[in-house]
Amino acid sequence: MTNLPLAGIRVLDLCIVLAGPTCGRTLAQYGAEVIKIDPEHRPPQLTPWLDVGRGKRSIALNISTPEGLDTFLKLVDSADVILEGFRKGVTDRLGIGYEHVRAKNPGIVYASINCFGRSGPWELRPGFEQNAQAATGVQLRNSGGEGQPRPATFTLNDYGTGIAAAYGVMMALLEREKTGKGQHVEAALSHTSATISAPYHVNHKNYVRDDVGGPGARGLNALAGLYESADNWVFLSAFSEDQWQKLCLLDEFSHLKSKEVFSSKASRSENDLHLREILEEIFVTKPSDYWVETMKSAQIPLVKNTTAAEIHEDDFNHARGLIRGKDYSNSQEINSSWGKTTWSGNPVNMSKTPLQDVFPPVFGAETLNVLKELGITTEKIDQLRKAGVIPKQLPINI
Repeated sequence: MTNLPLAGIRVLDLCIVLAGPTCGRTLAQYGAEVIKIDPEHRPPQLTPWLDVGRGKRSIALNISTPEGLDTFLKLVDSADVILEGFRKGVTDRLGIGYEHVRAKNPGIVYASINCFGRSGPWELRPGFEQNAQAATGVQLRNSGGEGQPRPATFTLNDYGTGIAAAYGVMMALLEREKTGKGQHVEAALSHTSATISAPYHVNHKNYVRDDVGGPGARGLNALAGLYESADNWVFLSAFSEDQWQKLCLLDEFSHLKSKEVFSSKASRSENDLHLREILEEIFVTKPSDYWVETMKSAQIPLVKNTTAAEIHEDDFNHARGLIRGKDYSNSQEINSSWGKTTWSGNPVNMSKTPLQDVFPPVFGAETLNVLKELGITTEKIDQLRKAGVIPKQLPINI
């Protein structure tokens, strides 16, 4: 689709793992041409490839060789954006650092994505998702007040940093429209982790900090937390006085209204543990679907915990584009081994610009096409094969 916001923008994606590739995939979802560059010896795992490799043209190119570097720099001439996820100093040693690239292409938007940033005492440290969580208090807060840190078992900082880097790139492209000049964009997992922990960084007079442990293991308090039902777990959110009154109108909870210890918000807070114990005894008597419908009728937010399998089995999730995919089972191509695949859709909807679904490439499949677009002859391509700059056999199965 040529009317997508980033149509005509060329991105060179040198990133691995999740954060950087998420940035590239996000730009592809908005119409950018993203060329994913990997050496032959670094094929990805299939699951992340189907997730964050989508929407990209995959080429296998060893830029650590002189011929590979020269080929990459030819691509730089036609590029708008470069994404890299190396530790500080690596790109300079490879000859593709920001200053070197900017000298060739002053309009380039160059995004560096790593764990701890490019300045400060931790600038040279390697790190991944869980390291960023540990460095920013997430694992302590996720302990649920039990005293021992506990990693969050989802990659909030990888995906969050990739999306943050994408909007940084888009803002830099917008600024380039005004000035004609590119710039260096930096994003880091630990910076993202600190940002999404924003309430814990607020401070003011009379503020009482309760950082370690944070919310309890099952929620903020008795009226905002997890409860085990007869068949599943549900999360109740009854924050307001109005919601408390509606809760007490329900048969199972009507006896709470007569208890003096729960007569006000302050008294409920003082007796929170007692209230939670009572609610636990009530919720466990009925199945989750009963509680969902009962609370829905009372206009009280309550959601049962849903498994990934249930999400995938819900036809509405497919209809609204939350789950997308493709069946490769009958494909005559190398990717037929992928079978029936699914992946997450784009979380954003735009009223005037319907966004496209983007599909995973076959690893290295676009190598020859991209080289020919650069004007590299068949003879030169054969020389690159012999020199180990590109693989002898393409594409490569993963």
